[in-house]
Amino acid sequence: MNDSLHQLRERIPFILAVAATTLWLLALIIYINALGGISGLQALAPYDLAILSAGGTGPLAALWLIMAVFEQRRAMKVFARRMGEMMAQNRQSLQQAESQARTLMQLQAQAARTQAMETRRFALQDMAASVAVLAERLGVMTRDTANEAWTRYGAGDVNVFVQAFLSFAVSHPDIDTRMADAVAQDAVAGAALAAFVRRYESLSTSFADDKLAAQIFDDGALGRAYRLFKSADEQAARLLSPASDDDIVRMELANLSERLEAAAPVH
Repeated sequence: MNDSLHQLRERIPFILAVAATTLWLLALIIYINALGGISGLQALAPYDLAILSAGGTGPLAALWLIMAVFEQRRAMKVFARRMGEMMAQNRQSLQQAESQARTLMQLQAQAARTQAMETRRFALQDMAASVAVLAERLGVMTRDTANEAWTRYGAGDVNVFVQAFLSFAVSHPDIDTRMADAVAQDAVAGAALAAFVRRYESLSTSFADDKLAAQIFDDGALGRAYRLFKSADEQAARLLSPASDDDIVRMELANLSERLEAAAPVH
């Protein structure tokens, strides 16, 4: 409705010009009839006829010349208005596209953070399971205490299993050597120990871009337990690795030397 009124308002000068032209032509026809019509025009001298033609058509020519200028200005205004509307629509579309892009990036970042948190949660759970197996196999925990520890783990205490080894290490500084001897004789415990070490090393790489989180992770209970288990794992690997030929020769020579010394006569 508003657009129709606006268009009608813009066409008012044209309507007035048409009305004025119509009235002027009627007045000109009446004047010619008063002169005697066509015969009257023919009777006029050429000079008078030229004046009549100029006086009759000149105002109309001037009027429509002015109307052409007004129409051109109106067309330019309409064009400018439409261009402004198109630019506004383009800006709005661009803003919507940017907003959608930002929203998509935020969603992607949130999804990546959620996935990273879920991966870390699975890794911590797997590490806790490995330590639980190791604790039961080495006698650090009984089955009942392990069940209680799982309850505490479910409540959010992710350090409950490694804390048992760290507490034991306070009174037994050589716990890594004892663990190495034990896991060298127990394949299940050895696999659990190695799994914890590998999982910790993989998990620690996820904090490469966050130095503070990496420092907290390394200085915490899990980091201290990792260094303890890493030492035990390396010692167990040395115990399980087969001796080289040179080692066997040296051991045989040492045994032979001991036997010769024992058999030598005492002076």
